Amino acid sequence: MTPLLLALVLAADPGPQRLLESQVSAGVGALGTSYTVFGARLGDAALLPTVTARGVFGGFVIEGGAFVATTLVREGTLLTLTGGARVGYSGERWAVVAGVVAQFAPEATPSLQVLPSLRAQVSFGQAGLSLGVFDHLGLVPAHLSVDVGPFTRAPETGRGRFSLGWVAPLGLIGSADVPIASGFGLRFTGFAYRLNNVESAMFLVSGTFGGAR
Repeated sequence: MTPLLLALVLAADPGPQRLLESQVSAGVGALGTSYTVFGARLGDAALLPTVTARGVFGGFVIEGGAFVATTLVREGTLLTLTGGARVGYSGERWAVVAGVVAQFAPEATPSLQVLPSLRAQVSFGQAGLSLGVFDHLGLVPAHLSVDVGPFTRAPETGRGRFSLGWVAPLGLIGSADVPIASGFGLRFTGFAYRLNNVESAMFLVSGTFGGAR
């Protein structure tokens, strides 16, 4: 699905101002995960090449993405492939997208896991809120974030977008979009949280294409 969506994004007409914009991103990150089992802690680290794309067509939104997790430690988990797709609608001040995330791990039982995924956003001008459930391709179980930045296509402002939020039940998530040139920028995303006996942390650096024009 992602190659088709990339082509649609490149051909998308921006139309009226929307909260969400057509955009493609590609990057690489590192994910660390640890588990506490019977008093012992087991850890793993993985490299995450990632690609995402979003197309906005007259308010209708379709987005998808995928990443491959390859272990960075000896005797770590084997390669896993995760992909997701969501559809929804974006107005000028609000947006909602929902869909599914699927992870395929040949050595796991079961080898295929499918989860629902949701993201809702609202803007109050220069600030806004976003709520996500199994967001960021399923890596974040649930978060509520405050978003700050110019929700506009005008790159001449020279200002980026920033987000900081709470990950349930105990954790933080943050991101920063830094404009480099018209239609191109860098995105830094990171999170760390604890859920039951699992601790997870990630840092991802991506190039973004599209959006501001």
